[in-house]
Amino acid sequence: MTNRVLLALTCVLLVVRLPSLVQPMGADEGLYAYVGDRVLEGGLPYRDAWDQKPPAIHVTYAIMRAVLPRDAAVPAADLLVAALVAALLWRLGGMLAEPRVGAWSAMLFALLSNPAFARLGGVAVRAQCETFIGAAVTGAFVFLLRSRSDRPAASVFAAGALLGVAFTFKYNAAAYALAGVFAMWLWKILNPRALVLLAAGFLAPVAVFLIWFLAGRAVHELYDATIVYNVHYSGETYQGPWHALAYLFTFPVRHARVDALWLLGGAGCSVLLLTARRDPRRLFAVAWVAAACLTIAINGSRDLPQYFVQGAPALALAAAWAGRIVFTRTYALSWLAAAAVIVGVWRVDDFPKLWDNTWRDAQYAFGRVTREEHLARFGDRATRKYSALAMDELGAFMRSHSEPNDTVYVFGFSSGAYVTADRASASRFFWSRPVIVGFKDGEPGYGVAGLLTDLSAKRPAIVALQQRDWYPDVDDSAHFFMATPALASWLRASYTPTTGPEGFDLWVRRADAR
Repeated sequence: MTNRVLLALTCVLLVVRLPSLVQPMGADEGLYAYVGDRVLEGGLPYRDAWDQKPPAIHVTYAIMRAVLPRDAAVPAADLLVAALVAALLWRLGGMLAEPRVGAWSAMLFALLSNPAFARLGGVAVRAQCETFIGAAVTGAFVFLLRSRSDRPAASVFAAGALLGVAFTFKYNAAAYALAGVFAMWLWKILNPRALVLLAAGFLAPVAVFLIWFLAGRAVHELYDATIVYNVHYSGETYQGPWHALAYLFTFPVRHARVDALWLLGGAGCSVLLLTARRDPRRLFAVAWVAAACLTIAINGSRDLPQYFVQGAPALALAAAWAGRIVFTRTYALSWLAAAAVIVGVWRVDDFPKLWDNTWRDAQYAFGRVTREEHLARFGDRATRKYSALAMDELGAFMRSHSEPNDTVYVFGFSSGAYVTADRASASRFFWSRPVIVGFKDGEPGYGVAGLLTDLSAKRPAIVALQQRDWYPDVDDSAHFFMATPALASWLRASYTPTTGPEGFDLWVRRADAR
């Protein structure tokens, strides 16, 4: 295929994602959106709204919601980043190997990284931290390549800054800096001055965030939430170092059975390794994929779908580069390889699901199904912790049963309801898991005592306890709240149960309550 044909295909594959703009935000995205709204109001993450993700995602969502204060901001940002990554891969592959490698990288990425392949239409993987990490890291490698011929000092510094940005989305993304140093060695641009520039660029965005939290006197809260909690959260999934090492080397194979991009990218890495003696530059794509795998393993072994998103650009490049090597061999070998790729991709990825999810979104976009029918596709309120319909109904209930200046409280994993209701949480622990697991319980401001202090001070107009969310990981929110004597006594003393959206135990503050 000519590059013009591949460009047209890539554009079409991105346009195919347009119906996703009508999708609701997922559960994680509801967390980020709520914190983003607090940032827009002058608040600080962790001090005013507690979440364990590093601060870049909250600032990103603040920007997204300032531009487009609706659920559509999430799929719109995801689509824009996908287009950016495709463009960067086109440039990167062309600079590393030849223009056709870049073109195929972009096309494979646009085709096989579509979130609509995933469960619930992909709402859980859109505009996650890993989405932005993938874009930042791809851009960093483009700048490193540019430094060989164009403004070397500025390009290396810019590459370091983008790697630093990736780090501020998730600290485990520091692994990509190792791949960056390895790439500099391969491309013969590694020297002490370049390393200093790369490190200075890396530290620049980190310093900006640190200054922000120093000014807000919230560095301790930043450390507790993004380091202490995450070390515990990741460690929950491993029985020891050997288990973590075993996971690192086995999960890519398992994931290749359910994701065609991991299948093709993994096969591509094998080809690049076997042929690297002829061209050592081919090891770059392998190192990039390895860094992505290390970053995923540091997250823990929960196999959450968003963890794997960041590997998509590297895998697309590895697959395209290896394909260019294989398909320049004999005619018969090229046809056999093409047939194997087509069969493998079709068997691994669920193309009927891709079509069904896209078609259903398009049906709603054109007004052929109701909003209730549309939202009901995304999660089951009776059995899962995420239900777009239940979250939307809860938000509407809280908005109609409270005043704009009232606080409300959702003890669960449905933070998008705050955003829908345009109401602030009565506690900085606006979701329940940190309290349920007893994070820093016994220290001032944390645990059940910290939550109770917040609730007693803010006196929310409505309290919603989510019935099903965490079990069997930890206790479900409603059961934990009512099984904790201090919380249950506080609730019963001033609140009356009421009926409302299914999936939540709802309580409203009594008129005579003080």
